[in-house]
Amino acid sequence: MTRSLSDDRPDGPADRTESDGDAVADAEPAAVTGGAVPDDPGRIKVGVGELAVTSDDAVLTTSGLGSCVAVALVDQRTGVRGLLHAMLPAGEGRTTAVSRPAKYVDTGVDSLIGALDDAGADPRRLEARVAGGAEMLDLTDAVGPRNVERVGEVLDNAGVPVVASDVGDAVGRTVRFGPDGRLVVRAADGFERAI
Repeated sequence: MTRSLSDDRPDGPADRTESDGDAVADAEPAAVTGGAVPDDPGRIKVGVGELAVTSDDAVLTTSGLGSCVAVALVDQRTGVRGLLHAMLPAGEGRTTAVSRPAKYVDTGVDSLIGALDDAGADPRRLEARVAGGAEMLDLTDAVGPRNVERVGEVLDNAGVPVVASDVGDAVGRTVRFGPDGRLVVRAADGFERAI
């Protein structure tokens, strides 16, 4: 079984309303659709602001991780696993977090844990691997480090341990999350390692 949550709606000014303070808790459950790559049925591509869950032998992949973070969660006993590609640290209180929860670390991780639970994983057995969060630009309030910090907070609050990570620096990354539960991280400089 493979499921992905994606949203290809634009996130422009039309998405913003005076009700940006609406609570995320009032959100309807997000729709889950397929995400298989047509020329490679064993691979599921997870785009920016998307998540996918699988319990089969498919490989979950995402690329373009600069300041974005990939959060890979697995229940080793059931083999159910999922991958999130989040752009920004906090969606709580934003209207777009309701329609696009995977865009944000906090609402994305919550949605991923819920989707894994729905697919048969036990949230108490989940373990996390995290990649990305690079500081790609010389900014005072860089997004990458804030994303990494927020991932740690959200996973800690959910009781999910981070068992491995490859975060920070100033290098982009691509990841593959295989059925063995390992996350293979390839840096833009060509270096590759499994965590």
